[in-house]
Amino acid sequence: MKFSKRQASYLIAVFVICYFIQANWSGGARLLKTVWTASQPFAIGAALAYIINIVMAAYERLFGLLLTSEKQFKLKRLLAMVSAYLSFIALIVWLFSIVIPDLIASLSSLLTIDTGALQKFLTELYENRQFAKVLDYFGLETDLTAAFSRYSQQILTQVLAILTGLLTSVTSIASTIVNVFVSFVFSIYVLSSKEQLKHQFHLLIDTYLTPYAASIYYVLGIVHQRFRGFFAGQTIEAFILATLCTIGMMIFNFPFATTVGVLVGFTNIIPVIGAYLGGLLGTILVFTQSPKQAFFFLIFLIILQQCESNLVYPRVVGGSIGLPAIWVLFSVIVGGAVFGVVGMLIAVPLSASVYQIIKDNVAKRRAQQPSNG
Repeated sequence: MKFSKRQASYLIAVFVICYFIQANWSGGARLLKTVWTASQPFAIGAALAYIINIVMAAYERLFGLLLTSEKQFKLKRLLAMVSAYLSFIALIVWLFSIVIPDLIASLSSLLTIDTGALQKFLTELYENRQFAKVLDYFGLETDLTAAFSRYSQQILTQVLAILTGLLTSVTSIASTIVNVFVSFVFSIYVLSSKEQLKHQFHLLIDTYLTPYAASIYYVLGIVHQRFRGFFAGQTIEAFILATLCTIGMMIFNFPFATTVGVLVGFTNIIPVIGAYLGGLLGTILVFTQSPKQAFFFLIFLIILQQCESNLVYPRVVGGSIGLPAIWVLFSVIVGGAVFGVVGMLIAVPLSASVYQIIKDNVAKRRAQQPSNG
């Protein structure tokens, strides 16, 4: 087999590039890591702009009913942007004003908890024959004292690890503030000139990737639809769950009703895993006031989440995602293992986008196949 001069030059160029990459691998890795670290505030700002734009678009439609002329476009854009940011800031302040005081109160109660009452409650459960039969039926441990001691030690270890991480992050608080400020400013820039940025992006695609432009727009359209539907649906579902949980806790006179309701709703934004995380945090908070109420609260929350998963979730979120439950679970586990909490959030809409693209492609290929009739 003979090589032409052009093929030989390409082969030599590939060898040179491979050798250069191998010889400078460590330096290149450090450079890529530095670039990634420096670009993180901008990536966060772009993600923040995308989420806020969902609310901003609603405000633009609202103000568009009042400001209809083209001359008032900039005023409408400014009012919508300010309203969207103020809504998010007000929501964050409201959440912290509710959660933080009750968390402090629960921690204070935890330090002064009556261990004698807890031991008495566990002893009563342990001596209850019906409860022991239930535990034995499900193959659970009947020595509640030993089980509680072991699980408490595990939870305490996790809490101490979280607190240690928070204390460690305080040392880099200055850089964190700078990154947050840069992300905030960049998100404002993106939203204030989103039409211009969209036009520039389309211009680059149409100029340099003309043969693939239609496919690129098709994929980006599906990704945008799935991400937008996911975040909007999860937010509405979290609000519904938080409201139902708060009302139910008030009816049954559980402590920290508003705080636990907010925590359960907020953590439920994370698919699948969020329900268990919110249940754990709520149970711990109620437990600091009454171990017996914590047990009944756990039963109440399990029933509530089952009703919500079967009645609310399919109607609010299921249609916007279009992803079977088994793939939702798979996406959350893999996304969390790779990128943590952020991975859990983006894995589901990303998987739903891939699922829809494959589904459309399969339908297209089957339609092109000759019928066997």
